Order: sequence, then structure tokens, then C-alpha cells
Amino acid sequence: MHANKTSDSAPLVLPRSWALPEGVKTLAINGYEMAYTERGSGPPLVLVHGAGLDYRYWAGQMEPFSAKHRTIAVSLRHYYPEPWRGDGEFGMTEHVADLIAFIKKLGVGAVHLVGHSRGGTVALYAVSADPSIAKTLVFAEGGLGMPGFAPSNPSEQEQRAEFVRSFKAKFAEGDIDGGLEAYMTQINGSGAWQAMPETSRQVFRDNAWTLVAGLLDNPRWPVLTCEDTKRLELRVLLVGGADSLPRWHLLLDKFQSCLQRAERVVIPNATHAMSFMNPDAFNAAVLAFLDGK
Repeated sequence: MHANKTSDSAPLVLPRSWALPEGVKTLAINGYEMAYTERGSGPPLVLVHGAGLDYRYWAGQMEPFSAKHRTIAVSLRHYYPEPWRGDGEFGMTEHVADLIAFIKKLGVGAVHLVGHSRGGTVALYAVSADPSIAKTLVFAEGGLGMPGFAPSNPSEQEQRAEFVRSFKAKFAEGDIDGGLEAYMTQINGSGAWQAMPETSRQVFRDNAWTLVAGLLDNPRWPVLTCEDTKRLELRVLLVGGADSLPRWHLLLDKFQSCLQRAERVVIPNATHAMSFMNPDAFNAAVLAFLDGK
């Protein structure tokens, strides 16, 4: 639901009904209080989480990145700390608009932008829509579901639709962990949910309904093509996990061929959640890229 608008068309901020954890701030953009944490000073660096996650995903990056940068980890609309249960609007287009508005309201000019998984996709759409917001982009295994880069045939579309129905049904029955296990198996392979530490599983439980909404929103994403991304002039670092499922490697291959200034790094001993599984290697690669090395 969108807020009513004032006479000058500026959206009113909907009153927040949930508490903020200690140390979490908000910035009012597009009628919503967008939550974030920040640490350090220097050139601004904005971190965008993936599906089912929130600002807490970047816990292993905040300290090392903040040694040289004002490091800001956002939670996109309807993710924790908002206790969202699937009511109202949710979509890629909205998250892209929010990210652009958030960066502009920071008032710091162009930022270094880091996005993981769906957050990488949000970041890529955002810099494509408004190149002025970012100096560089770190794209960590995003792009899944983008019709211009990962097209699906009718058989795959039906399999996906069946998965969405099954996934949503588990949540509706109250089987949150069962639905999350199915989702993680599709993203990271068999046993992925069981291999997670309990703290990570709780993060996904806190954001469970955003996964359902994200899957339902996917067919509505606007098409962003290879020709569109070829027009981007900023430096881009493509990051993949050495042990990620093959589809992620193929996607990065495609993006590498469609970006003017793409660099690429593989994080050893890691799957899709490479910044969590091997933070030392991930952090070193990102910082070296930001330093122009």
C-alpha cells in the first residue's frame, strides 16, 4: 500500500509499527522507513542483501570494510526488522526505486555498491536506471531470474510454478522450516539448510514471507538485456563461489561478456553465500577491487 501524498507530491511516511534493534537506523524514502546499520568513515560503501536476508547478512564485512569506508548495510522494504507476513506490495521495481532514493538521500554522491544474489540484481537494475548513484559495483552471483540473462523454457517455467505453489503451501500450513529447506535445496543444493548454523536459519525465518513474495514477483521483472548492460561505464567486480552450482558460473560468464569493465574473482571453499562462508577471501577481493588493484 502506498502512502497518501502531500500537495507537492512528496509521499508521507507510513508510521512504523515495529521496534528497531539497538544500533539500527532508518532513512525515510518513498513513504517507508528503510532500516540500515553503518560503521566507519570515508568513501561510502552500500551493501545490499539477497533474498530472505537482511542487513545482518553482512556482519562479517562491517568491521573490515569500515577500516577505509563508511560502510552501510541496508534492509530492503519488508525485510527484517519489519515483521512482514506478506501483506501489501513487494517487488523488484519497488526495491530498485527505494535503493536509488536511499543513496540519493544519503547526500554523499556516488557510492561503492555491493550486492549479493537478489541484492546484486537490485543493484544492477538500480545503476542501469540511474548510473549517477554508483562509482563501482560488486555483483556477487546475482542475475538469477533475469529474463535477459537466464531465460527459461516452458518446461522450466512449469517446474518453477509448481515449486512456488508447493513452497507457498508449506508456509500457509505453518511449516516454515520445511519451505525454507526446499528453497535452500534449489539455491545451494541438497543439505544446504541443515548445514546452516542456527543463527543463519533464524535470519531466514525472520524474512520467510519475502521469499514467497519474491518468487511470485519474478515474472513481473522488467527485461534488462545484454545491450543495456553494455552501456554501463562503471567498473564491475563479478564474484562467484568456487563450489556454487553450475548455473551461477554460467550466469557470471554471460554478465562478463556483457559489461564493458568487468573483472572477476572466484572465492575458494565457498558456495553461493561466499561472503558468509569465506569472509576473509571475499573481503580481501572486494577491498583490492575498491583500491583499484
